[in-house]
Amino acid sequence: MLKRTSFVISSVVALLAAALVSVTPSGRTLAQSGLRIGGSSANFGVFTLRGGFVPDPAQYNVVSGGTMDARTLGLAPNCRGFVTAQPDVIVQYQGPASWVRFFVRAAGDTTLVINDAQGRWHCSDDEGGSLNPMIDLQGPPGGQYDIWVGSYRAGENIRGTLFVTELSGNRP
Repeated sequence: MLKRTSFVISSVVALLAAALVSVTPSGRTLAQSGLRIGGSSANFGVFTLRGGFVPDPAQYNVVSGGTMDARTLGLAPNCRGFVTAQPDVIVQYQGPASWVRFFVRAAGDTTLVINDAQGRWHCSDDEGGSLNPMIDLQGPPGGQYDIWVGSYRAGENIRGTLFVTELSGNRP
């Protein structure tokens, strides 16, 4: 009976996982939230970084905003801001360091949503007394990071820079 119960539980978990993520005809993975994860294109580019990268920080020009409200997507408790379905930036992070930071500098109120290489969601809004978001990851896994830069308010598109750093002195 224990083997059968274990098989049934495994089957239910597999079905639930399939319900949460599906693959579109173009081969992109679509999370239940409607955000595209695991794809190969992004609004502002796909980049590769290796642990110990130079120059540090790596910098990517972005424009925030979109029509999807991150608060309603069931990603993580502190996710907010308006984002697009497609990631703004994809970072292929290879040979990762023991710690990495993602942050945005912009002239308005931006947010940050990241789906890491293990499928975990990380979100940030205002950090360090500013309107800029920042996410620190300890022991980051190697692989693909899908990154969205959101606007706190609907209808805003704010020019800014996404930074990736392995140096703790780099902040928004």
